[in-house]
Amino acid sequence: MTAVGTYLAASLAGSTRAAYARDLAAWADWCRSRSLPSALPADPLTVAAWLAAMADAGHSPRYVARRLSALNDASRTAGHPAPGDSEGVRRTLSGIRRTAARAGVRPRRARALDTATVRALVEDLPDSLAGVRDRALILLGYALGLRASDLVGLRVEDLVPAGHGGLDLLLRFSKTDQEGAGETLALAPGVRAATCPVRAARAWLAALADRGVTSGPLFRSLGKGRAPRLGATALTTRSVDLVLERAAERAGVPTEGLSPHSLRRGFATTAYARGVPEKEISRTGRWRSLVVRTYDDSSRWADPASGALGL
Repeated sequence: MTAVGTYLAASLAGSTRAAYARDLAAWADWCRSRSLPSALPADPLTVAAWLAAMADAGHSPRYVARRLSALNDASRTAGHPAPGDSEGVRRTLSGIRRTAARAGVRPRRARALDTATVRALVEDLPDSLAGVRDRALILLGYALGLRASDLVGLRVEDLVPAGHGGLDLLLRFSKTDQEGAGETLALAPGVRAATCPVRAARAWLAALADRGVTSGPLFRSLGKGRAPRLGATALTTRSVDLVLERAAERAGVPTEGLSPHSLRRGFATTAYARGVPEKEISRTGRWRSLVVRTYDDSSRWADPASGALGL
């Protein structure tokens, strides 16, 4: 059974496992505080009450749905019916979403960054070890539409020289490639030396090589002080948040709605606005479907259908 447990755990990304573990702990705590059983199989009526309690406490429908997903996954893994499949739980979640919509509560979305803003984020970064690292991280994230989990999963050996003065970047795993088939992305040179993602990546690789690092995690933790010690472990996704937040504060860029996903949304919306075919945007961003229009609200006026009706 140990081997089975190992493979079951490997079926989910580490970040997902950690989030699900927190969600299940919250379920157990809520049940314990009310002297209700939390053991599986979970009672659908109890689960529905849990969802309602979270909504009443002010949590968003997305938050509530994610916690239900954790309980569904644990139930299915243990061979029990998922409580989310029951009619009562489904309708409770639907009611939570409808109530939030009527109250004018819209899902929070990361703010899409444009090229000018990304330039502002990186141009004032210092030439310190942290500055060189952060510049490469931000520019790679924006140029290739990478998720925070993609960035922290990169390794030094995943970047290799390619034609046209660019680099090939191997993405070993991603949210939509949990089995690790891998995909190679083309990182093209930029038009400005100060914000060229290829130059930034090479500068960080050179900084690593100067310290004897030629393999292992690409974006690493750093110690504090004037001569920070280079860590051996990869940054966490939370660290990517902090990198962006520090860069924004330094550059005077508003932090409202700013998150690592802002780089990914910005990649899609900017590329679309500049005429890059949706197929290429989706291929680089590894979207399974063409979702660019949902990322770019302004595109509704590019060629509106209502103007072609002859009214």
